[in-house]
Amino acid sequence: MSLQLHLKHHYPGFTLDLDLDWDAKGICALFGPSGCGKSTLLRLIAGTEKPAQGQVRFHDQTWYDSTKNLWIPPQKRDIGVVFQDGRLFPNMSVADNLAFADAYSRRGPDVDRDWVIETLQLPPLLQRSPETLSGGQRQRVALARALFSRPKLLLMDEPLSALDHSSRQLILELIKQLHDLHRLPMLYVTHSADEVLRLADRLICLQQGQICADGDPATLLSEADAGLPGDQALLRGTVTELDNRFALAAVECDAQLPPIWVPSGKLQQGDAVTLSIHARDVAIALEPITDTSVQNQLPIQILELHPLDDTRMRVKVQFGPGTLPVTLTRRACEQLKLEPGTRATALVKSVALDY
Repeated sequence: MSLQLHLKHHYPGFTLDLDLDWDAKGICALFGPSGCGKSTLLRLIAGTEKPAQGQVRFHDQTWYDSTKNLWIPPQKRDIGVVFQDGRLFPNMSVADNLAFADAYSRRGPDVDRDWVIETLQLPPLLQRSPETLSGGQRQRVALARALFSRPKLLLMDEPLSALDHSSRQLILELIKQLHDLHRLPMLYVTHSADEVLRLADRLICLQQGQICADGDPATLLSEADAGLPGDQALLRGTVTELDNRFALAAVECDAQLPPIWVPSGKLQQGDAVTLSIHARDVAIALEPITDTSVQNQLPIQILELHPLDDTRMRVKVQFGPGTLPVTLTRRACEQLKLEPGTRATALVKSVALDY
């Protein structure tokens, strides 16, 4: 399956203009500031809003083609949608809201309804009305209803933005399990880098209605030049060793890097994880240091140096596949004789485990 979009859509002072070809596998995150066009794009794909011009194709179906005056209404598209506010029918019980999905059953995966209801902790809610539910409870019902309609493509518009931590973790885990079990492709709109790292295998960044970056989430979220948070390096890796005595795990991220040690928690050997290294937790030395408490020391290369003011310098370094802008004093840069191409050692005081 594939999703192909060639769209132009206009509002006063704003134009969405993009071309996108996605193989409709895995989870693709749409990321960017408010007003950049993420939610508009979902509405155009779902058919709840008609584009000004272009084409929308999914697999072997054309849902919209302005050159042929063709437009397929939402109920005839193999799509499930989860909005921020749930949009449940207020005059129906939770059980009736879920049963309503049968009227719009598509041709996608037939999920185990009992498993979804139990996993989302819905049994105590089935006879209640939506107005008595919390925001997190409404979102869990909305997700179950969308899944029960058997979509071939699931669209989610910031479904976790207003939820508490426990509800967010519950739904995040279910989304990941659904993908693992059914390979249900998902387009996921979010402002949260944590959600992107937890779920997505492709990241598309929008800015002023256009695609400004497209690729691997960990790589893009590490790049300040992409208009994203650039003060952290994100490295994907695999747990290769456990030190049970000190509750540590070694994570191998790249052949050019030594294993990076992190608190093991519930990690098991072979687990895939993403590590976050923040610029404020990095110092630079010309050589590895032996008599120090810093456990992770990584070989780096200086890429760029830019003065910030009279006393500070922004130094962009690369280690393995990751890059990071580190702020140093101008005197330190001069004493270390740092310049593009210089090889040195990053002393990493702290590593966060993002996923």
